[in-house]
Amino acid sequence: MTLAAASGVWQVLSSCRAPLMLRHLSSSAAAAAAATTKRTEGTTRILTANDYAELIEPESQRRCLEKMRSLPAFPRPKTLTPSRREKQTSAVLILLCQEQGTHEISLLYTRRSRHLRSHSFQISFPGGRRDEQDASYADCALRETEEEVGLPRHRIEVWGESCQLHLPRTSSIVPVVGMVRDFSISELRLNWEEVEEAFSVPLNDLMVPKVARHTQFRSGYSGPVFVVDHHRIWGITGYLTHIFLHSLLPGHLLPECLKTNIKYVRPFKLPPRPPHHRESQSDPSMRT
Repeated sequence: MTLAAASGVWQVLSSCRAPLMLRHLSSSAAAAAAATTKRTEGTTRILTANDYAELIEPESQRRCLEKMRSLPAFPRPKTLTPSRREKQTSAVLILLCQEQGTHEISLLYTRRSRHLRSHSFQISFPGGRRDEQDASYADCALRETEEEVGLPRHRIEVWGESCQLHLPRTSSIVPVVGMVRDFSISELRLNWEEVEEAFSVPLNDLMVPKVARHTQFRSGYSGPVFVVDHHRIWGITGYLTHIFLHSLLPGHLLPECLKTNIKYVRPFKLPPRPPHHRESQSDPSMRT
């Protein structure tokens, strides 16, 4: 899954099998950030060039990893039965991209290929199952990233590994945090068998109230969702994005829309009508 240049214009890279698309979703807040650090009251804080510099300092990296390594266990809904996949382990790379020319920081996402048997077309971070030859989870994440999007491991500065997250109905996941400097989306080379497209989303765009949302699952829990343009980042990827932003951003930069904790609201069910009521029912507005 890939999307084009800093201007937001689509680029199509030729392939012997099919066109591959790369895109950087240009931040709508970038121009405003140069003139002001805050919008009008009630809206979100805009990250400035100084904020970006602060986020990638060694002390900020240490604080981010410390929070990522002390995450609470994911509350498993009682209605979900264990799955065989939960015995497997995987690693994903949460990659901060320092954009070429602007130094704006974005997160890299991919859309899974249509050829995959599970979760095809869904948005995810680069990564995959850990193999025996992987020396660590970081090694697994770097290998998978290079296989999927063609970004060489020597380009990536690894900050460190998070704690292992045990999530329902899928393999346990270890998020690996890394950074690539002087990044251009056009340098990626996608593996069509694994990735449909790739795109980077500026941190500013993930902090806008209309983007940060929640969804409710029937199995009994709610999860964060980020809707940027026509991209819907949800499920495990939405959850990882949410906890990473909470770990990366210090309190004075964390927007109100990311502080909201939406609890699961159990659907209201009407009791069944007695048989005699159904038979005598005549009001059309009462029909089911």
